[in-house]
This record gives sequence, C-alpha cells and structure tokens, in this order.
Amino acid sequence: MLKAVYIISIGTIISRLFGLFREIVSANFFGTTFIYDAFLIAFMIPNFFRGIIAEGALNAAFIPVFTEYITDENKKKESNKVINLCFTASIIITFALFFITYILSCFIPNFLSSQSKWFWIWTLLKFTFPYLIFISLTSLNMGILNAHKKFLLPSFSPIILDIFWVTSLFCFLPFFGNSVDERIFGLVIGIILGGIFQFLYLLPSVNKIGYTYKLDFDFSHPAIRKIGRLILPVIVGVAVGPINLLVDYSLAGTLFNGAVSGLWYATRIFQLPLGVFAISISTASLPYFAENISSKNFIQFKENFYSAMKMLFFLLVPFTFGLILFRSEIITLLFKRGMFGSQSVEIVAFPLMFYSLGLIGYGGASIITRAFYSFSDTSTPVKIGIISILINFVLDITLMKVLSTGGIALATSAIGIVNFFFLYFYFTKKYIKLDNKKIISYFATSLISSLVMTYVLILYKMKFGNLPLIIFLTTAIILAVIIYFLIWKLLNKILWWNK
Repeated sequence: MLKAVYIISIGTIISRLFGLFREIVSANFFGTTFIYDAFLIAFMIPNFFRGIIAEGALNAAFIPVFTEYITDENKKKESNKVINLCFTASIIITFALFFITYILSCFIPNFLSSQSKWFWIWTLLKFTFPYLIFISLTSLNMGILNAHKKFLLPSFSPIILDIFWVTSLFCFLPFFGNSVDERIFGLVIGIILGGIFQFLYLLPSVNKIGYTYKLDFDFSHPAIRKIGRLILPVIVGVAVGPINLLVDYSLAGTLFNGAVSGLWYATRIFQLPLGVFAISISTASLPYFAENISSKNFIQFKENFYSAMKMLFFLLVPFTFGLILFRSEIITLLFKRGMFGSQSVEIVAFPLMFYSLGLIGYGGASIITRAFYSFSDTSTPVKIGIISILINFVLDITLMKVLSTGGIALATSAIGIVNFFFLYFYFTKKYIKLDNKKIISYFATSLISSLVMTYVLILYKMKFGNLPLIIFLTTAIILAVIIYFLIWKLLNKILWWNK
C-alpha cells in the first residue's frame, strides 16, 4: 500500500501544484470580485453533483463491487458489463440534470435584477453544467483504473482541467470584451473543454486493460442491483461535504463582495495538503481495505489502517501549524498581483486560519470512511453525515455573525473533527477493535514534534521576518522540515508509547 500512496502522492502533488498555479493566474485576472463570486458558485453546483454522483456515490459503491468481479475468476468475464451499466447510468443521470438546469437557467434570470449575484449565477449555470457530464465519465475511468491498482495516470487527471482553465484566461478572455463581467464567459469555455479532455485522457488506459464502453440497459444484472442497494445511502453520505460546502458559499454570498472568492482561495490552499496527503492515502487504502476484508484477512487490514493513520498524522499535523503561522505570507507570495491586492490578502488569510484546524479531522474521516466502504457499509457514514449538515448550518449562522467568513471556516473544521471521532469510534464498536493507544501515540508524536517546530519558527520569524518574502518562506520551510523530522525521529526512539 505504501508504494501506492507514494505513486498517488507524486501525481497529486503535481496536479495540486498545477491547480495552485491556476488559482494564482485567476487571482490576477479576477481577484475577489463580484462576478468571480457568481462564477465560483455556478461552477460549484455541477461540482456538487459530481461529488455526489461520480467521485462519491458511484465510486464508493462501484469499486468494492467491481473489485469483487475482477478478483473472482468466475465473475471476471462479467466485469466489462458492470462497467457499461455504470457508464449508461452516468450518462442518463448527468444528461437529465443538465436538461433540468438548462431549462431553469433560461427562465429564472428573467425575474432577477442584472445587478443581482443570483442573476449571474443562473446565467452562468447553463454554460458550466455540461462539465458535469464529462467529469462524471472521467470519475468512472478513474474508478476502473484505481480498482486495478493503477493510480498514477488518474492522479494527473485534474491537470487537464487546469491547463484548459489557464489557457482560456490568456487565449479566450480577450475575445469577450474588457470588463470582468464579459470576460468570465471565456473562462467557462475553458472549463467545458477541460472536462471533455479529462475524459479522453484516461480512455486509452481503460481500453488498454481490456474494457470498452457501450450503452447497456440491463439494470437487472446482480452487480448493478448490488451497486444500487449501496449507492442510495452513499449518495446521502457523500452529499454531506458538497451540501455543507454549498451552504457555506451561499451564506458567504450574503456577507460582502469577495467573501465567496475569499473562501474559495482559502480552501484551495487548505485542500493542497489535504489532497496531496489525505486523499492520496485514503484513495490508495480503499482497494487494499476491500481486498483484506474480501479475503477475511483482518490482521492485515489493521496493519494497513495503522499505516494509513501514521502517515496521515506525520504529514498533516505539521502542515496545520505551518499554515496558521505563515498564512498571510503564503497568500501574499501566491496571489498578490493584478486584481488581487492587500485587501484580498486579508479576506483570504482570515478564514484560512480556521480552515487549517480541520486538516486532521477531514483527513482522518476520509480514511475511516474507506474502511466502512470496504465492509460494504454505506449507511453508517450517512447517519453521521446527515446530522453534520444540520450542525454545520447552525454553526455557520451562529459563528458568521461573530467571525464573518472565519466563522464559516471554523464551522467547517469543527464538523470535520466531529465526523472523524464519531466514525472512528463507531467503526471500532461495530466491526474491528482497533488499538486506540497506538493511534493516539502516532498523533502525540507528530503533535509534540510540530509544537517544537512551531516554537523554532516563531523565533525565526521574529528574527528574520524582514527578509525578502521568497527567501524567508523558503528558508523557513527547510528549517521546519529539518526540525520536525529530527524531533519526530528522536521521539520515536525515546518515548515509551512508540516502543
């Protein structure tokens, strides 16, 4: 599994860096403006359905069932049929959603003021929604390849969107006028093209394994019935994150112009370590978890789970402290140019501080959720997740009154932490008794190492904070890595809980 994590991490690091570059360029063209707020919500809505239908529900229900078919010699010949049924279902569902959205977006703007943010959201939706069709099929490609433990190429898939996104900023925007309101449509074209080519990028790899797509409407097949039984609770379960995100951004839209953009840029930074490390670890874990449970090798399952959690804590705990300490410096270095000024730095830095607190929670939840899926249990995460939607809404409303966008970010982090604890303890009660002391020892070792690292970095910042920004951050990162790793290695040797 460790090799798989490395492979996914390498691909994810590169793709996330491309994504970060995309946001850097976008900030230069659009900053934290009214129209970019509207565009981001219009882009998030199809991504909301992507997260539910494709990357979430379909893959979570699909991979365990598909893994069963490709590992069982008696069922292996049916694996292509399973793929075709999922392919057909994806097309039907996404086209239906696009048609409904297109009809609504043609009429609703007629009843709204052109100065309204929702006027622009609905206007842009008819152009952003086709992205859902192609990215859903891309997610199916990724699920197939991941089930075959081929992780590298899928991890590069987001780069395709980033390339077309950035290209559109330089090549398409000039054809749509001089104002940001007009130029936003050039960006929409880039997104649609990015979705198409993301699907085409992975298609040859799927074909190479021996699979070809064709429409198949035999929905009475045992595999699709099993996926169907799993997918409904999964839809509700995986909808938690997208629903919470959509609620967050919708509420932020009521605060001030640039609030949505501020949260967006903050989450892009927050999700960099989360995507590179946590998602890489959990994505690599699922096929191994599923294989361990399928073969009833519970001892190996435990070892794989412990390894995943140890890697998670080792990587994300120091990132939490680093993001909080250097948030303004990081944002300034990345985004402060063009339309993105000092005010925008403040708008982004404030929620980023609170988002950072949730890194461990969301990372841990992503791993333990895969553990549930390996047992074909999709209902338990649902039960816990549904409660979090209501709690998130209440916390958003309450905390945003006091902390504005920081309150929304803090609510998000709190939900991530609570979800992790509930999922973990319920899993140990229902399925496999895990060694809590071992998990705590991994966290404690990383926490102590991070605290020592942070103390040194604070002193370094006080002494050398006036250095040119790129030099200051580079040297600070090098110092942080050295201090953290040395302390972590030392603690693993001397502390009783690591013996």
